[in-house]
Amino acid sequence: MTATKIDLKALNVNPTGDGIIGFSNFAETWNGRMAMIGFAAGLANEIVTGKGILAQIGITGAGGLLVALFLTGFTIATMVGYYAIKVVKLEETATPQESAS
Repeated sequence: MTATKIDLKALNVNPTGDGIIGFSNFAETWNGRMAMIGFAAGLANEIVTGKGILAQIGITGAGGLLVALFLTGFTIATMVGYYAIKVVKLEETATPQESAS
Protein backbone atom coordinates (compact mmCIF):
# COMPACT_ATOMS: atom_id res chain seq x y z
CA MET A 1 0.00 0.00 0.00
CA THR A 2 1.42 3.36 -1.02
CA ALA A 3 0.47 6.70 0.41
CA THR A 4 -1.26 8.93 -2.08
CA LYS A 5 -1.20 12.70 -1.93
CA ILE A 6 -4.70 14.17 -1.88
CA ASP A 7 -5.20 17.61 -3.38
CA LEU A 8 -7.26 19.39 -0.72
CA LYS A 9 -8.26 22.11 -3.19
CA ALA A 10 -10.08 19.46 -5.22
CA LEU A 11 -12.34 18.80 -2.21
CA ASN A 12 -13.82 22.27 -2.61
CA VAL A 13 -17.20 22.28 -4.36
CA ASN A 14 -16.46 25.57 -6.10
CA PRO A 15 -12.68 26.04 -6.02
CA THR A 16 -12.74 29.34 -7.91
CA GLY A 17 -15.46 30.90 -5.75
CA ASP A 18 -17.12 32.37 -8.84
CA GLY A 19 -20.84 33.03 -9.15
CA ILE A 20 -23.54 34.10 -6.75
CA ILE A 21 -25.46 30.80 -6.37
CA GLY A 22 -24.21 27.64 -4.66
CA PHE A 23 -20.99 27.36 -2.65
CA SER A 24 -19.48 30.60 -3.90
CA ASN A 25 -17.59 33.22 -1.93
CA PHE A 26 -20.44 35.69 -2.44
CA ALA A 27 -23.16 33.29 -1.25
CA GLU A 28 -21.18 32.04 1.73
CA THR A 29 -20.33 35.59 2.81
CA TRP A 30 -24.01 36.53 2.85
CA ASN A 31 -24.96 33.25 4.52
CA GLY A 32 -22.51 34.06 7.33
CA ARG A 33 -23.80 37.61 7.65
CA MET A 34 -27.42 36.47 7.89
CA ALA A 35 -26.48 33.83 10.47
CA MET A 36 -24.76 36.48 12.59
CA ILE A 37 -27.79 38.77 12.35
CA GLY A 38 -30.11 35.90 13.30
CA PHE A 39 -27.95 34.93 16.27
CA ALA A 40 -27.77 38.56 17.45
CA ALA A 41 -31.55 38.91 17.11
CA GLY A 42 -32.10 35.70 19.09
CA LEU A 43 -29.71 36.85 21.78
CA ALA A 44 -31.39 40.27 21.98
CA ASN A 45 -34.80 38.60 22.22
CA GLU A 46 -33.43 36.36 24.97
CA ILE A 47 -32.39 39.44 26.95
CA VAL A 48 -35.80 41.08 26.45
CA THR A 49 -38.01 38.04 27.15
CA GLY A 50 -35.81 36.13 29.59
CA LYS A 51 -36.32 32.93 27.57
CA GLY A 52 -33.50 31.05 25.87
CA ILE A 53 -33.29 30.81 22.09
CA LEU A 54 -34.76 27.27 22.02
CA ALA A 55 -37.50 28.23 24.49
CA GLN A 56 -38.51 31.09 22.21
CA ILE A 57 -39.54 28.56 19.56
CA GLY A 58 -41.23 26.25 22.06
CA ILE A 59 -38.47 23.71 22.80
CA THR A 60 -37.99 23.52 26.58
CA GLY A 61 -36.46 21.16 29.11
CA ALA A 62 -34.37 18.13 28.17
CA GLY A 63 -36.02 18.07 24.75
CA GLY A 64 -34.14 21.23 23.78
CA LEU A 65 -30.81 19.63 24.57
CA LEU A 66 -31.74 16.55 22.57
CA VAL A 67 -32.77 18.66 19.58
CA ALA A 68 -29.52 20.63 19.73
CA LEU A 69 -27.44 17.45 20.02
CA PHE A 70 -29.35 15.81 17.15
CA LEU A 71 -28.85 18.80 14.85
CA THR A 72 -25.16 19.00 15.74
CA GLY A 73 -24.67 15.29 15.15
CA PHE A 74 -26.59 15.40 11.88
CA THR A 75 -24.48 18.29 10.65
CA ILE A 76 -21.22 16.56 11.55
CA ALA A 77 -22.34 13.26 10.00
CA THR A 78 -23.34 15.01 6.79
CA MET A 79 -20.02 16.84 6.54
CA VAL A 80 -17.97 13.69 7.25
CA GLY A 81 -19.95 11.70 4.71
CA TYR A 82 -19.60 14.38 2.04
CA TYR A 83 -15.84 14.68 2.44
CA ALA A 84 -15.38 10.90 2.73
CA ILE A 85 -17.10 10.43 -0.63
CA LYS A 86 -14.97 13.18 -2.18
CA VAL A 87 -11.76 11.57 -0.83
CA VAL A 88 -12.74 8.16 -2.19
CA LYS A 89 -13.51 9.65 -5.61
CA LEU A 90 -10.17 11.47 -5.61
CA GLU A 91 -8.33 8.28 -4.69
CA GLU A 92 -10.13 6.36 -7.44
CA THR A 93 -9.17 8.94 -10.05
CA ALA A 94 -5.58 9.15 -8.78
CA THR A 95 -4.96 5.37 -8.79
CA PRO A 96 -5.23 4.74 -12.58
CA GLN A 97 -2.89 7.67 -13.33
CA GLU A 98 -0.23 6.31 -11.00
CA SER A 99 -0.44 2.76 -12.38
CA ALA A 100 -0.17 4.05 -15.98
CA SER A 101 3.25 5.61 -15.30
